Amino acid sequence: MSVGYVIPVDPSELANRFSYDESDLEFRLDELAVDAYEESEAESKGLPEGYEARVEALLDRIPEREADLIYLYYILKKRQADIAAIFEVTQAAISYRLDRGLQRIKFLLSIPEVTEEELRRDLPEVLPQQIDVDIMVGMWQTTCQSEVAAKLKLTQGRVRHRFFKAVKLTEDAAEKDEKYRPYQRIFSSIANKNFNVLRAVILPQWSNRGGDACT
Repeated sequence: MSVGYVIPVDPSELANRFSYDESDLEFRLDELAVDAYEESEAESKGLPEGYEARVEALLDRIPEREADLIYLYYILKKRQADIAAIFEVTQAAISYRLDRGLQRIKFLLSIPEVTEEELRRDLPEVLPQQIDVDIMVGMWQTTCQSEVAAKLKLTQGRVRHRFFKAVKLTEDAAEKDEKYRPYQRIFSSIANKNFNVLRAVILPQWSNRGGDACT
């Protein structure tokens, strides 16, 4: 049996691992918004004048805490240090949350925009059972198998099995009818290394400060 050792880490050094330069984050959001837009089907319509409107429209799809921070930093243009003072946490925690939020926004910008109403209207034409529709809607909302399983009172293994089966059915339908291509792109993207991209993450720094209600 191997013996584990604890390597002491300077707290300031650990904080720096999650600290990002503000100008770098600003550049990355501009870059990801443009890249995702260029890759979308709307490319022929030209680039948007700014990213703010598109990003702000997606804030209700990400965890509330990160939505607050992205709104303050990118929309209201507040400094990270000022936001840290507002929430009484470290700037490193703000930087980490902003970076995590950017990953979620990047994913959302990369997939077609659909509504739950559209999903529930069209997916029954492709999927054999209502439970499969509910699973796919849940995965679109959270990208998290365990959350969907808990909500639908299923095992995570069953959710995973039915999800991958439904992805294949959606891909087959998209090959025959372009109507289903947006759904195929969404669910294939989730299945391709984007599980949990929209799932909230608990940070102890936020406890007792209106912290995250997440699992």
